[in-house]
Amino acid sequence: MDNIFSRPKQFGEILDLTFRIIKDHFGKLFLLLLAFNSPVIITQLIVQIMSGRGLIRDVAEGENFIEQFINTYAVTDVELFDQTEITGNLIILLISLFIYPLATATVYLIVKKIKNSQDYELKEIVQQSFTRFWPLLGSYILFGLITFFVFVIPIGIGVGLIVYSFTAGSILVGLLMILVLLGALLGCLLLITRWSFYLPISLFDRAPGLSESFQLTKGRTWMTFGLYITLFLITTFISSAVEVLSIFLGLSILYSLIISIVGVFTSMIFAVGTAVIYFDLKVRQSGNDLKQMIDQYQ
Repeated sequence: MDNIFSRPKQFGEILDLTFRIIKDHFGKLFLLLLAFNSPVIITQLIVQIMSGRGLIRDVAEGENFIEQFINTYAVTDVELFDQTEITGNLIILLISLFIYPLATATVYLIVKKIKNSQDYELKEIVQQSFTRFWPLLGSYILFGLITFFVFVIPIGIGVGLIVYSFTAGSILVGLLMILVLLGALLGCLLLITRWSFYLPISLFDRAPGLSESFQLTKGRTWMTFGLYITLFLITTFISSAVEVLSIFLGLSILYSLIISIVGVFTSMIFAVGTAVIYFDLKVRQSGNDLKQMIDQYQ
């Protein structure tokens, strides 16, 4: 695969390479991510057992199938403020905070080995990721905070203003604000796309990697954004297809386990795709730097 990695790739080539890597290295990639995510999965199962979830099938009562399905997802006050669920979800969130940067970093390291046509051992890959644990974690937390203040808060305020406009009877103002909000949403997503390669930069170069990521994606923002959307749609389709099982299994422990395993698979697709995009951008950046040097020399 060295030849295709060493040259800039088109949109379809990046997706094709992503799924070729997944196909050829599925066993190691999936086993590694499953191992990293096992504390989250096990904690989730323990919380659900303590909450009294059914093992195989957990469907609410109802006079017919439709009522049973609706009642299964109806959340009562008791369930909403269940201390076991709340505590368990906080623990899962905390564990995920530490696991995600490391798990994703291992995928980047494997893709780099594949790019350089090098053999690798999973133990070696894990050890390398742990040597960059604190820079990765710090960058991940910083990016999360920036995303919250740049994206979540402004969008939340915008939605609140739109709701207020409609309830106040200002329909035209509300419609105009919807258009403004959509434009702001797109702008925020493009900005986040420009910063999104902070993690591989923190792994291979230096943390937090936000300014380097912004420079790396220069001139390739729309294509990168399009690739992200494509990967998101693919993983969402896979997850949605599996979630149909809830019709038969309800919110049982078995259903949650299946969803968690599928989540590991979809995270693998996104991580490999991001790694391929990153290395493609690095190739393009190297080419641009070389071109600038030649122009200066002439």
